[in-house]
Amino acid sequence: MSFIMLIITAATLIGLGAAALAVFAPNLLTSIFSRVTGYETIQSRPVQGDPANYDPVAAYASMQAFAGEGAQLISLDAQFVRPDGTLDLTASYTPSPRVSAEFALEVAPPADAPPIGAGGLGTWYRRVTIQAYRPGQQGRVSSRGPGGSVTYTYVNQGMTRDIDDPATDTFTFLPAPTCAFADLWQVALERGAPANAVATIEYDDEGYDFRIRDVNVRVQFDSACQVKD
Repeated sequence: MSFIMLIITAATLIGLGAAALAVFAPNLLTSIFSRVTGYETIQSRPVQGDPANYDPVAAYASMQAFAGEGAQLISLDAQFVRPDGTLDLTASYTPSPRVSAEFALEVAPPADAPPIGAGGLGTWYRRVTIQAYRPGQQGRVSSRGPGGSVTYTYVNQGMTRDIDDPATDTFTFLPAPTCAFADLWQVALERGAPANAVATIEYDDEGYDFRIRDVNVRVQFDSACQVKD
């Protein structure tokens, strides 16, 4: 076999292998792509515990670890929490249950950062979004940057990690959530919330905001889990 034929054969095999990975193991393909090109694709891993009974407060440490070493919490939003404090991430209704946690990673200024006086004053961070939602859902990303355009697909194993480019910003960082969602639900039930509903619970620098869509139910709690007047 000639040298040229070997190159063609190797290229064909590589192409077929990449095509097979794209179909049967898209997450592995995106991981390989990230290592080769340096382009950071969306990553995914299973959630902690049973996705049909997902407790984001109990599983918070796993989300923070996935965000990266030193990640600091900015906000957490849980949509469609049941009275027992869990979400069924496997539910088939739309919109479906989802948890979104925003973190920030402090980083060194990039090589092309402007000097102080030209917008370079401040602390540099990379914002990281962790989302937990229905396992098995496939996503497609198209992005354009200095190196050209990139398109890839991935499959959610339970939660995903997406990271932004470095930027200067100011955040109010939060401690880990400590108020059990089941306890917040209990207060809402005592105030007349329907027991067959699901709630949206947001945690930010003002505490916890408990709401039930479709009905006029809203209870606000401080960071110590006490109802605000």
